[in-house]
Amino acid sequence: MVQVRASLTVQVNGRPLTEKQAKAILALYLNGTQRSAARSLGISAPVLCRHLRQVEVKAGAPIMDCGARGTVLNELGETIAKEQLALQSRIRERSDLAVACTPLTEEMLLLALNAADPQGMAEVMISDDRRNVADLQAGLVDLVVLDDPLYAFEMDDMMWEEVGSDRLFHVRKGEEYALYRFGPQRLGLRTLDSSNERYRVVRTYSSLAPLLRSGYSYFVSEGLLLRKGHRPRGDEPSIPYAILCVYRPTAGTEAVLQALRANRRT
Repeated sequence: MVQVRASLTVQVNGRPLTEKQAKAILALYLNGTQRSAARSLGISAPVLCRHLRQVEVKAGAPIMDCGARGTVLNELGETIAKEQLALQSRIRERSDLAVACTPLTEEMLLLALNAADPQGMAEVMISDDRRNVADLQAGLVDLVVLDDPLYAFEMDDMMWEEVGSDRLFHVRKGEEYALYRFGPQRLGLRTLDSSNERYRVVRTYSSLAPLLRSGYSYFVSEGLLLRKGHRPRGDEPSIPYAILCVYRPTAGTEAVLQALRANRRT
């Protein structure tokens, strides 16, 4: 059975719609025909159709029917469009700048807000990258400072900029690994995959101290260790990585970006 639900962004079978896909299906729902929907978006009908077919791939089922009026949304397509419409109504209720980060990048972002938001009007969300990126794609936040730079490369319709750098330490104690909820953990696992090392992820920690005390292998960011008063031994292998900011270009986000650039962490 096809599952359709609106979370932080509209998801179809657990797969979020991109901004272009969401606009395409909503335009067809509101305008009734592909030609008028494409015209409302300022794109060609073939481009609109391509976005709609991508939604069908995610759904694993047709979302359109061909009838006397041309190609229209079927019941499933209308369900997705109505979820998108409801989500946009909730998004419109937000008026102030909203920014997000994780505990690893919190200090960096809050320092930038000292300069960019002296009145304290911006909404600040602190969560993990997955949640923050979903909020950004849904339009619930305007700017996210990432732990994991891979998220920026995976988004087709967002702008991003490097605002700092760090190193990911690899502490190996055996084949069993624990992941830390924050930081570029996927970069670490990719290095294991590329070197054909045997490993097994057995659990995830949300706080640092239990991770460090565990008997598991793990990856952890140098900046976090130093802020928590821990000193690396110095012989751990490390992976350099960029700290990226993804954003929607607005006057508010530009002010935050300027402050991040001025305080660039290396």
